[in-house]
Amino acid sequence: MTINGFQLHDSTTAPAVSAEILNGVQAAWGFVPNLHRVLAESPAAIEAYATLWGIAEKTGFTAVERNVVYLSIIHENECVYCMAGHTNLSRMAKVDDATIDAVRNGRPIADAKLEALRVFAALVTRNRGIVSQADVASFKAAGYTNEAVLDVLVLAATKLISNYTNHLAETPLDPFMKGAEWEAPGKSRQAV
Repeated sequence: MTINGFQLHDSTTAPAVSAEILNGVQAAWGFVPNLHRVLAESPAAIEAYATLWGIAEKTGFTAVERNVVYLSIIHENECVYCMAGHTNLSRMAKVDDATIDAVRNGRPIADAKLEALRVFAALVTRNRGIVSQADVASFKAAGYTNEAVLDVLVLAATKLISNYTNHLAETPLDPFMKGAEWEAPGKSRQAV
């Protein structure tokens, strides 16, 4: 059970459709992350996340670029669970530590093209998709295309589900995240 009362399901407690997805995650990853265990409460939510995750893998981005986008979105959304998880997933995808550290700390990336990607993904997330023509032009000037503009949205939609779920549920970190913990800057923790 999470702090906010969400159950951490497994294949024996989850609805049947969710249990199938949990079994697939277990087979693919060797364990079931707590995010998936929370999402399993809603067959629609876990299916949406699993489907978007699969689609995100088909974007035109390289594995490094995809992880930079994810980390940038996560930083903007201040998701401590996803930042810890994607830090280690980024390492597995061969993203260098300097790049990971820069994004985790909201600092520029040394590689100009990846920095343009970081900035654009952050702007799209922060401004809920409302970016200027100059922002789009700057992104394209770095070597990206309209396809990449739209692919950022696919990754943003994927992270919207996971980041917001983790905020609502206060999902506990998984053991594989040890050493990648992160403290959010706190800019989105304002009273409503």
